[in-house]
Amino acid sequence: MLAGPAHAAILSGSETLSSGNIVYDTPFAGISRTLNISATVGNITDLSVTLNLGSAAGDTAWNSDLYVQLTSPQGTVAVLVNRPGITASDSVGYGDSGIDVTFHDSAVQDVHLYQEISYTLNSGGQLTGTWQSDGRTDPTSLSRSSPMSQFIGENPNGAWVLLVADLGNGNVAQVNSWGISGVTAAVPEPATLAAWTGLALVAFGWVRHRHR
Repeated sequence: MLAGPAHAAILSGSETLSSGNIVYDTPFAGISRTLNISATVGNITDLSVTLNLGSAAGDTAWNSDLYVQLTSPQGTVAVLVNRPGITASDSVGYGDSGIDVTFHDSAVQDVHLYQEISYTLNSGGQLTGTWQSDGRTDPTSLSRSSPMSQFIGENPNGAWVLLVADLGNGNVAQVNSWGISGVTAAVPEPATLAAWTGLALVAFGWVRHRHR
């Protein structure tokens, strides 16, 4: 069997929580949300994640308390957020109240250090814009060993699991919405060897005829 033309497909899924899902302070293990993707043909060539974390009712979120990871159906883990602003020289980090962003690893800027560049907060005090995923398993490290780019080439079908945890005391956040979207490239369609062999023989015969 030989391969015919490949085709692209769109994958998408999202969840909006009308009352929010509270992310309780440590020592709680965080909360998880699941999106199921099915019937998408091919492997991932491009992926974006939207995430809205806001303040719980009567409280305020604190961004440097927050840890968020996304696990693909294949078991690959990408770190979207890992205590923004915390570094080897800053144990406090950023105190803005949540995020309403899109993650895409073609973005220019790293969300972990967003206050070091121009950034925008909405009326609710949430960070906005499009950012690289954090990618850090250790918030004090410069190494982005778990970025979203790891998902490229994987089959997207199955359960995608979002884990959100609060790793500091005080300042309670909640998950308002999240979603994934992207593009896949299908496996090339099969074509019979006989069909391609027939075309080759016709071409060969035409070349011989031209050279008589």
